[in-house]
Amino acid sequence: MDSPGRVKYRGKPTSREKGSTNGFTNGVKKHAKSRTGVLDNEQELEQAITHTSSKHKDGNGARKSTEEQQHRAMVNHNSSSQKDRKEQKVNFCSVNTPWRRRLQTLAVAWHVGSFVYISAFAMLALANPIMWILMIPYMGYYAMDRSPANGNVTRRYSPWFRSLSFWHYYCAYYPIRLHKTADLPPSFTAKESTGKSTKSPYRISFKIRIYPFKYSLKFNILKRSNSSIEPEMEATGPRYIFGYHPHGVAALGAFGAFATEGAHFSQLFPGVKMCLMTLINQFQIPFYRDYLLFLGITSVSKKNALRVLQRNHSICIVVGGAQEALLSKIDSADLVLKRRKGFIKLALETGNVSLVPCYAFGETDCYNILQTDEASYLHRLQLWFKKSYGFTIPFFFARGLFNYDFGLIPFRSPINVVTGNPIYVKDKHENPTMEEIDYYQNLYLEELERIFYSNRKQFGYEHQELKFVE
Repeated sequence: MDSPGRVKYRGKPTSREKGSTNGFTNGVKKHAKSRTGVLDNEQELEQAITHTSSKHKDGNGARKSTEEQQHRAMVNHNSSSQKDRKEQKVNFCSVNTPWRRRLQTLAVAWHVGSFVYISAFAMLALANPIMWILMIPYMGYYAMDRSPANGNVTRRYSPWFRSLSFWHYYCAYYPIRLHKTADLPPSFTAKESTGKSTKSPYRISFKIRIYPFKYSLKFNILKRSNSSIEPEMEATGPRYIFGYHPHGVAALGAFGAFATEGAHFSQLFPGVKMCLMTLINQFQIPFYRDYLLFLGITSVSKKNALRVLQRNHSICIVVGGAQEALLSKIDSADLVLKRRKGFIKLALETGNVSLVPCYAFGETDCYNILQTDEASYLHRLQLWFKKSYGFTIPFFFARGLFNYDFGLIPFRSPINVVTGNPIYVKDKHENPTMEEIDYYQNLYLEELERIFYSNRKQFGYEHQELKFVE
């Protein structure tokens, strides 16, 4: 019997041993494929085989002088193997990632966790007595302001904030692209110029003297020229109700396309002022509510939507809501729409409104989603959360800020938002009948199906079928 610490040298390998060697090589191939999913190149495979075979031969080659040397080599081999396995578990981001892509990731990370960051800032400000001199007046304003629910978002709407280059990084991450299949008549047009401007150009500047030198630095804080003065606008055209489908996990495409200028909404639809609508719960967080209002985001209540439309602004509603979010899964096109008739009724009660269906290809591919059985406790928990708080989210994960394997940052999956032909509702109906509502809903469903089936091949979804599950 061979001693446990020694290995006999047997000369040339037999045919049986050659078969085991082939099996060993095949095992390395399978291991490399399981680690990367798809074998990128043959060089990586050869390196893996050579690296592991050299260790294998080291145990079966020349004899070691002492058992201590054998034990030391075995310890080093095990530690290196454990290190390799640890490196295989987490796929970290490369340090050579271009700065543009880093900024894109940071922009998305800000959006995904903005309510957490701003909530933490608000709590720290309230807990710090030094900040009370600012927080007490703000909390008074917070308690009395009803802008998210009374249509005053049209006054808080900031085109400058929506046009920041930060949002271009956000949309470039996926990327989010907005495609129109028909031109929309503008809701606002410029008034005829009278030759006199009501706003005069101005500039605020100051100088800083650098002592003991005689030089000074001059700073221009704000400068407005005649060409940058926005002309006065007047309402001349219809308002629009954009219906966004599908909801996905967090309607990421709706935010980029309709709440910011990252997808160039104003260039595609000039004269249309857009307000994205969301749940009222998000406006209960101090400072976060103001952040949303600057972007033109407001609550989705009927009263608020009606007032926004009366002020000649357009709105975008993610029609499927929380129920559709629970049905979301990768590579799916299941919509909750047949029972959603409130936005159709809103258009009839307002008049001079056009319904515009929108479909976002790739919205459901941004996250891996855990599918729960209807009888499971997790599904019951989601339904209870939806009933208690008005919204719920599926259990999901994607990538992290510094790794590609796990986290809450969405994948870089392209989101292509396609808008359809407007369905014009000319007359105002005080009490629309169910037949009138069904008529316009059928027109809406037909147009949504048209833009889906006529564009799915262009964006790589020719195998998908649009389903109205509810």
